[in-house]
Amino acid sequence: MFKIIILCFKNKLKRGIELKFGYILKEGALKKESNYIIATEDKVNSPKDLMKSKWAIYDSKTKERLTDFFDWIAPQGLVKGQSLYFRATKNKKEAIFSLGKQETPWFRKIRDRGVLTGESNFYWAKEKAHYVLYDIKNGEKLTPNFKSSVIAGALIGDTDNLIVGSFGKEIFFIYDIKKKKVVSKEFDEDKLIEILKNGSLKQALEELKI
Repeated sequence: MFKIIILCFKNKLKRGIELKFGYILKEGALKKESNYIIATEDKVNSPKDLMKSKWAIYDSKTKERLTDFFDWIAPQGLVKGQSLYFRATKNKKEAIFSLGKQETPWFRKIRDRGVLTGESNFYWAKEKAHYVLYDIKNGEKLTPNFKSSVIAGALIGDTDNLIVGSFGKEIFFIYDIKKKKVVSKEFDEDKLIEILKNGSLKQALEELKI
């Protein structure tokens, strides 16, 4: 979680206000991925202190703080230059934000691929025990409750309507998010691995059509 570079240093804003960063994540401006950094202003004297730190996104040039403070901010998305969004954690809940506003409700877990990495407008999120695919543009729930959150298909821009779903027991199927129904025969985990290696749900559907 804490893939960080310790850079205890001081910077000055144009207003002349001194700002001290305790820790800065290595992703973002330090890797020339964007003009943003994720940092904490908290003083950290031990790993336990680090776990209690609050994090925010800053403009790397002006050092202006651009977000609220959170318990954690993942670098995928905005900071890595992949999209306009970032995932933040607060009180053990996760949500997706842009610099302007909170874009999703709070969830127990949100997967990083999809809208965060700029591959689609979709994201997998878990509220309790099940994952659901959502559209960030309108908040629409695109699937029933699934036991899985497979990284394939429309989620990563491979198609505009097909994803992999599962209701459990390691049995999978191809689901059409536009037709709102299962469109393939069921298959096991070995077949899923084969499909993911080939990389095309459209091609797999030709073989597995009901």
